[in-house]
Amino acid sequence: MRARAKLAESCRVVLTDEAAWNLKSDLMRSVWQAPPSIQIPGDLQGSELCFPLDAASLNDIQRAWTSAIRRRYGSHVLKLALRIAPKHTTLLDLSQVAAFKTVLQNRLSENLALAPLLAQDRGMWSNLPNWQLVKNRMLAQGMSQQTWRWLTHQKTAYIARVNWGQLSHLSWVNFHAALDRSIPISWVDKQTAALMGFGGLSTWLRRNHENLGSVAALNVLRGVRLALERRESNFKLEHRRELEQEEFPLIADWLLGSAASATKRPVIISRNWTYDTLMARQAHWHLVELDLDFGRQNVFWPEILGMGSLGENIEFIELNSLNALLNEAKKMHHCVPSYIDRCMAGDICIFHLQIKGHSPQRGTLELRRIGANGWQISQLKGPCNAPVSSQLWSAAYLLISRAN
Repeated sequence: MRARAKLAESCRVVLTDEAAWNLKSDLMRSVWQAPPSIQIPGDLQGSELCFPLDAASLNDIQRAWTSAIRRRYGSHVLKLALRIAPKHTTLLDLSQVAAFKTVLQNRLSENLALAPLLAQDRGMWSNLPNWQLVKNRMLAQGMSQQTWRWLTHQKTAYIARVNWGQLSHLSWVNFHAALDRSIPISWVDKQTAALMGFGGLSTWLRRNHENLGSVAALNVLRGVRLALERRESNFKLEHRRELEQEEFPLIADWLLGSAASATKRPVIISRNWTYDTLMARQAHWHLVELDLDFGRQNVFWPEILGMGSLGENIEFIELNSLNALLNEAKKMHHCVPSYIDRCMAGDICIFHLQIKGHSPQRGTLELRRIGANGWQISQLKGPCNAPVSSQLWSAAYLLISRAN
């Protein structure tokens, strides 16, 4: 009661640590003094009100802020606002919810899961006799009838995480509804980031959001799902970046090419496919079906080691031409031809490692240039980008010692 801070309507209801610190700083700098006309509430009579602000922790500020919000608007209005705008509820949201509390409470008593959809258009709150108004608004944005029926049976947490302001997210919800399968909530937040690695797929989604039952649409969803699973399983940032920059565009190229083709027997991505199956299929499409390795002029670049052996039963072959990269991609089922520009520039060099014997092993090794004449191991992968054994890693270290 001894200080006051100016608060905008855009101030968040749930204070972060940074917002709590800013509020505390504003209160400490405030020169406002409570006039004598302001009386101490009866339930605070006899309480110590001289608690110094500089001794208050951020948790104290946050608890005091939440308590003041409940006193001002009521606990019911606060809970209602957090259901409708769960991510970034502001003071303006609280005022609007308090003004239309009755009509919003009646709608949510019918279906609590659809609460986040009410935040899309505050203007319809004044006349919201049923859910038909919300439904019509979502249908006008491109949502299908099937998706609306599907959404009514989903959990609140799923709907709250969908960015309804972006058509690409709405298209993904349409696809999920077409498959009649839910998706982990954490993936919804990462769909836009994943689409960045798929280039033209976002445009294709916008133009074909009505053709949800086609084989091409289901292939797009299932193919990207497999890519998302692989992306989520890689905890290292550089591996995720490699997937998005090197492998995802090849998958997108195949998905778009398959969607545009008019073959009588299209490839159908079933639920039994894995990411390795997807990579092998796109490699076959790029290298065989499109005849990219026929009639093309071969390109060469300088070698650093050529070919040789690293002891008993261990051989290496340096891939110093375009055809060599294409053949490696056929044998190993990965996207090594996408590195041709870096190979020609001399930034990297690629080797095929092979251990002969009763249990032969193969791997593709990439060396990255350091300085004028130095090299270091960038990556070593087996068929379909699978991890390799310790024996192949030992052979790779022998090779890098010879290259340096």
